[in-house]
Amino acid sequence: MLFNFKISYTNEKIREYLFLLATILLIFIPKGGFKLAGVPITWGYLYLGFLFLLSLLIILDKKKFLVSSNHFLSYLATLPFVLYFSINLFFRGYDGTLGNLIAFYVSFGFIPLCFLLLSPFIKKINRPYLDTLISKAVFWVSFYGILLFLFKQLTGHYIEIPYITVNSGDLGTLEDKYNMRGSLYKLISTYNNGNIFGVCMLLLFPIFHKQNQSKIKLAIVVLALLLTLSRTVWLGLLFYFILIYRDRIYKLIKIYALLGIIFLFFATLLMDRFFQYHSFSGFVLDSNLGGRINQIRQFTGLSFFGSQTFDFIEEIVYLSIFKQLGIVGLLLFCISFFAPIYLALTTKGNNHTYLLGSITYLFVCFSDGCMLYIPTLVFFYFVCDLLFLGSIFRHK
Repeated sequence: MLFNFKISYTNEKIREYLFLLATILLIFIPKGGFKLAGVPITWGYLYLGFLFLLSLLIILDKKKFLVSSNHFLSYLATLPFVLYFSINLFFRGYDGTLGNLIAFYVSFGFIPLCFLLLSPFIKKINRPYLDTLISKAVFWVSFYGILLFLFKQLTGHYIEIPYITVNSGDLGTLEDKYNMRGSLYKLISTYNNGNIFGVCMLLLFPIFHKQNQSKIKLAIVVLALLLTLSRTVWLGLLFYFILIYRDRIYKLIKIYALLGIIFLFFATLLMDRFFQYHSFSGFVLDSNLGGRINQIRQFTGLSFFGSQTFDFIEEIVYLSIFKQLGIVGLLLFCISFFAPIYLALTTKGNNHTYLLGSITYLFVCFSDGCMLYIPTLVFFYFVCDLLFLGSIFRHK
């Protein structure tokens, strides 16, 4: 034996404790950490690095690594895009910051590999324990978000705990993170940005929705998503309900009616007083698309390899990839992200509850995917990892 570990993933309680700590660091306090040379270092990502190394050592010790075929194929699908980006970077240069470049390789290179190695061990975690823990995390982080939202509107200040609820390097800068809608501040919870919170919760919302039995808790989480004041999040929520109630039109109509009443509340009481739109329709049908219209106007035509030097993945993810990496880059990007969806739909033994989160996220990427922001892609690849926990075929 190369190594002799007294602690291993074969112990059920240890696996549960490790997952509990991951839940705390990545769902409850995803922004907690510090900055090094301007690059955010979070406890959650450091913990993922620790789990990655621990998994690697255990695999080397056992000299065997069994993973489902779908996990393996999904990981292989990510490699061409990363390779193409690296080649494009070498020949065409890079216009972004060091932090954004690191974020790209961490998001598209490290995280998929990390979850590939972790997948056999995640599979051994008791499923009800896993789903219940995620469901509780979604509720409590949403509940805290509502409390923080009210506190901010009433006092004009955020509750900021350095190294925990906010990165120490971002202390006092939350108001500069595009969190205002008119004169009203968005709900941000511990994610420091309304859109990031909303998008991340949409990825986990199907797990919460299936596990939760309380209408009050459901209302609180939905309210938190609405208070992000993000049209992207609202559309994502509606898209999710269309997916699950597409065969139950009456129930879907009731949901739309409820959301319509809530929207009407915003229209009659808030819009004219707090927003620059002066009406609900002006907010929803904003011709500027929340500043995204400039991204569309920068579109200059078809290009195989991109018409712009890569800088950053903007809000409209598919358009941003196309402009900077061309038709080839967009095609490889779609293969990378849609491969798990295709495999889940075309093979048996998969868990389709988690599929809903992945599909909803890929839908909101048409508006704002928050793709390179912590911890969005951790949630996406985690949900994709859960997709195939029921797969019976294995690749050695």
